[in-house]
Amino acid sequence: MTMPQRTYRANPAHEGPLRRPLIVWASVAAALSLLHFVDHAIRGELVVNRGLNPDWNHSGWPFNTLTDAPYVFPITFVVVFGLLLGGILFTLRGRLWAGFWLGTSIAVTAILVFVHFVGFSPGAAETPTVIAMSHSNAVGSVLALIDLFGLFAAFAALAFQAVRTRQRSGHW
Repeated sequence: MTMPQRTYRANPAHEGPLRRPLIVWASVAAALSLLHFVDHAIRGELVVNRGLNPDWNHSGWPFNTLTDAPYVFPITFVVVFGLLLGGILFTLRGRLWAGFWLGTSIAVTAILVFVHFVGFSPGAAETPTVIAMSHSNAVGSVLALIDLFGLFAAFAALAFQAVRTRQRSGHW
């Protein structure tokens, strides 16, 4: 005998309990993303100052105007925070729901995978090894890697929550 699953049908009074976990995971992802962007800026300076492989510098403008770093940083910054902060705001207002968060989780995770495991050119990916080698001490390396893998975990949790919210609410 199985227990009947609670279903919420586009009733705003019932969406609060479903909205909260989406907002919490999106907020965690936004906080970790901010830390990750700060780490990119710090590592960019370390790469330049320590004379490391310039392909490891993904900080871009406005943090790095001394080299030919790709101008991806401001684009990803605007896209990621536009999606996350805009999504949080519009979810709080009841304008966005589970489908938005599933799509955002997939898109941002794809960006993370590309930058950190594929790269713009051969040898340019910011792999965990590159991140660890870019920092000048073990503490910075460990914190940067915890943040990176925390981002993957936060977006996975957000995607899972989006699917769960869809199942319970009956709409994307």
